[in-house]
Amino acid sequence: MVYWSRSLSRALGLTVVLVLLTLTLGCRNIKPPDNEIKDPQILMAAMSARLEQVDTARFKEVVFEYYGEERIKLRQLILVKAPAKLRVHTRMPGSDEVINVLVSNGDTFSMHRRDTNEYITGKPTRENINRLLPLDLSAHDVSRVMLGGAPLDRFASEKGPVKLNWDKRKGHYVLSTQTHKGGEFRIRVRHTDFAVLGVAEVDEKGKDVYSYTTKSWESHAPLSLPDWRRFEWPSEKIDFSVDVGETQLGVNLDDALFSLDPPAGSRVIVLD
Repeated sequence: MVYWSRSLSRALGLTVVLVLLTLTLGCRNIKPPDNEIKDPQILMAAMSARLEQVDTARFKEVVFEYYGEERIKLRQLILVKAPAKLRVHTRMPGSDEVINVLVSNGDTFSMHRRDTNEYITGKPTRENINRLLPLDLSAHDVSRVMLGGAPLDRFASEKGPVKLNWDKRKGHYVLSTQTHKGGEFRIRVRHTDFAVLGVAEVDEKGKDVYSYTTKSWESHAPLSLPDWRRFEWPSEKIDFSVDVGETQLGVNLDDALFSLDPPAGSRVIVLD
């Protein structure tokens, strides 16, 4: 009987500790900084100014992993040049053969699929890019996100008005706006350097519609960037991560890298 009493006492004690820990974490109250920004336009300007610190970036040994019924891994090389130039090489794992190349010079984009020898081109809009890369982002927003910024094209396309709040539980800013469908689009912004920690869209009932999350932030002077990003879009059964092996900032990238002519014999497809 003594043995069981002691065991019960220990179990009850552990339960109390866990409950207190849960209550403590649930009641966190991280105060905003003394220089808290309360105007959403000022915060958005600070986010844009952060990106102006870097003109170019090369992301090497990128692993694109798709979490579907069948998990798929691809290797990528991603080049970014401010403000809106983008180049993405995609390879199969264990092979140096490029299966497709996508480029955008900010005004138009082009993609060549080597398996079908199709050359696809058009305006680098969210809708067009989404037909080729399931990000639901414009080419400019892809560039911003890779540099730790916000998908401002996507954000601006919603109906507004823009609101700014301080999340006292997590200790960062939350920019938000109402979506056309009555939900909410939110951007989580770190107060120390105005980097974007994540993005979430919910419907009018609070159900997840779309999200972009980050982790494994590292210093890549002059910016801190995430080495891991995840995109989830439940209604389209899209769920994948982008894991960057090496980040190089301020590299020399010729403008010619961001244009692509139709390869000889390819079938040209022009998107509206």
